Amino acid sequence: MPIKKKTIGSTTGANNSNNNENKNSNISTKSSGWTEFSKHIMTGISYMIPVLIMGGLIGAISQLIPYVFFKIDPTLSILDALNSGKYTGMSFSLLQLANIMETFGFTLFGFAIPLFAAFTANSIGGKTALAAGFIGGYVANKPVAMLLQADGKWITKAPIASGFLGAILIAFIIGYFVKWLNKKIVMPHNWLAFKTTFLIPLISATACMILMVFIITPFGGWINGLIKSLLQAAGSTGQYVYALVLSATTAFDLGGPVNKAAGFVALGFTTEKVLPITARCLSIVIPSFGLGLTTLIDKKLVGRRVYDKQFYQGGKTAIFLAFMGISEGAIPFALERPVFTIPLYVVGAMVGSTTAIALGAVQWFPESAIWAWPLIKGIVPYIIGLIVGAVFIAVINIFYRNKLIKDGKLVIND
Repeated sequence: MPIKKKTIGSTTGANNSNNNENKNSNISTKSSGWTEFSKHIMTGISYMIPVLIMGGLIGAISQLIPYVFFKIDPTLSILDALNSGKYTGMSFSLLQLANIMETFGFTLFGFAIPLFAAFTANSIGGKTALAAGFIGGYVANKPVAMLLQADGKWITKAPIASGFLGAILIAFIIGYFVKWLNKKIVMPHNWLAFKTTFLIPLISATACMILMVFIITPFGGWINGLIKSLLQAAGSTGQYVYALVLSATTAFDLGGPVNKAAGFVALGFTTEKVLPITARCLSIVIPSFGLGLTTLIDKKLVGRRVYDKQFYQGGKTAIFLAFMGISEGAIPFALERPVFTIPLYVVGAMVGSTTAIALGAVQWFPESAIWAWPLIKGIVPYIIGLIVGAVFIAVINIFYRNKLIKDGKLVIND
C-alpha cells in the first residue's frame, strides 16, 4: 500500500506538473504569437519610415518656397502661380523647382504602403514573399480598375482603396502563404532556382491578384467608405465635433488603417476648403510627443523611472519622429500596455487639438512635421495645444505607472 500511495502521489504530482506546463505553454504561445505579430509589423514600419521622412521633407520644402517665401495665396497651386505671369527670372526658376519637388516628394509617399507590405511579408515568408507583398501594398494604394457598364458601354472604374488595412491583410496572408508554399513544394536541388524565381512568385502573385481584387479591396474599401460617411456626418454638425472625431481616429492606431482612413477623408475636406486639417496634424504629433515626454520627466515628477531602460532611447526617438510628423515612434509604448495607453493618448490628442482650435489655430496644408509649421495660421495657439495634449498624456501616464509599481503590479528593469 505505501508503494501504491507513493505511486499515486507521484502520478498526481506528475499530472499537476503537466497541467501547469500546458498552461504555461498556452500562455507562452499566446505571448509569442503577439510578439511575432508585433515583430513583423515593426519590420515593415522600419522600412517605411525613411520613405515617409524623405517624402515629407521634400514635399514640405516644395510648399515653403511658394507659400512662405513668395507669399503666394494658399488657394493657388504652384502651377497656377507659374501660369499667372507674375513671376520671372529666378523666382520663376524657384517655382519650377518647387513644382518638381512637390511631384517628387508626394510620389515618395506613394511608396510607403507598398514598402511596408513588402517587408512585412518578407519578415514572415522570406525573400520570395517580398515581391508579392509589394504588389499587394501597391494595389492597396491604387486598386485595380474594374469593368462596369454605363450607357451601354463598358468602362473601367477603380474602387475605393483598402489603404493601410489592405496592406496589413495582404502582407500577413501572402507572407504566411509563401512560407507554407516553401515547406510544401519539395523539389530536387537542381530545381530550387526554378522554385524560388518562377514557380512560387507566379503562384503568390496570382493569389495576391485574386485576394486584392475580389476580397481585400472590397472589404477594406467598404470599411474606409463607412468611416468616411461617419466622419462626414460628424463634420456637418460643427467644427468641434469634427475635430474630436478626427483627433480620435487619427491618434487611435498610430498610422494604421483607421488613421489612414481618417486622413483620406480629412484630405478631401481640406483640399475642397470645407474644413481645416488642424486636428489631424496635431493628433499625429501629440501621442508620440506625450509618451516620449514620459521618459524625460518621470524622475522629476515621481523620483523614479516608470519604464524599462530600453524605452528611454525609444522615448527620444518617439519625440524626434513626432516632430517629423511620424506617429509610429509611439507604437512600442502602445504595445507594452495597450488597454490603458491607447485610450490615454487618444484623449490627450482630443484635448490638445481642441485646445489649439479653440485658441484660434488653423492649418490647411496637410503636413504635421515641424517644417510645415510656418504655413499654420496661429502658430502660438497651435504650440500651446500641442504642449497641453502632450503634458496631459505624460503626467497621467507617469502617475498611473508609478501607482502600479507601488502596488507591486509592475516591475521595472532600471
